Amino acid sequence: METVGVFFDFDGTLSPLNVSREQAGIRNELAEVLKKLSSRYLLVVASSKDCHFLLSKAPLFHSYICINGLEILTEGYLLCDVAVTNKHLLSAIEDIRRSAQMLSRAYIEEKRSLTNITLGLSIDWSDYGEVPEGLMDLLRTARDRGLEVLEYKLNTFVDIYVSKKDKGGAVKTLRKLLGLDRVVYVGDGENDIPAFEVSDTSVLVRHQYNRGLKVEVDYEVPYEELHRWLVSREL
Repeated sequence: METVGVFFDFDGTLSPLNVSREQAGIRNELAEVLKKLSSRYLLVVASSKDCHFLLSKAPLFHSYICINGLEILTEGYLLCDVAVTNKHLLSAIEDIRRSAQMLSRAYIEEKRSLTNITLGLSIDWSDYGEVPEGLMDLLRTARDRGLEVLEYKLNTFVDIYVSKKDKGGAVKTLRKLLGLDRVVYVGDGENDIPAFEVSDTSVLVRHQYNRGLKVEVDYEVPYEELHRWLVSREL
């Protein structure tokens, strides 16, 4: 029997965008569909969020790709990137975190490992409308200290990580570990593109915040219709 893994991004796919960390969550009608799908498929969350957050907000999933793949939680095991033992990089991300807290008109989201080590952070200015003063200098310092800085064409935030990882590499790793015959990937953003590229079936969730995103996928589904689409398809 074919083993299929269905991977979901979190923000903008399972949960609405532009809500607080506390308000984020899977809407009820989608949660009901996912419960049914979990009896037929291995369900995975692949997110830039940390595992602490994902385990609390999406508890019914089989496996978790956290912090863009810096941590992978599956089958009772935790796989960590080698960067989590690099004292230089860990010191650098802590210094950048402290400096980021000094920025005005920005929301800082820390991304911490399950052992409570800072592995990344997001700097978000969507509520303020303009790039925070001093951000470019901060990003330059982060790069000079060996950290990975991800800037996006369409998003009003940047991500900083201790190591260069993307969801595509994490999907490939988890596919091999779980012995998956097929992978379906469902996402909505620029950082989902590497995962779309390594999946057998790619599904872009469309909403008002990604209208300008151009990417080749197998299907496009409106955010509000995702639960109905999942019911109607044989994945």
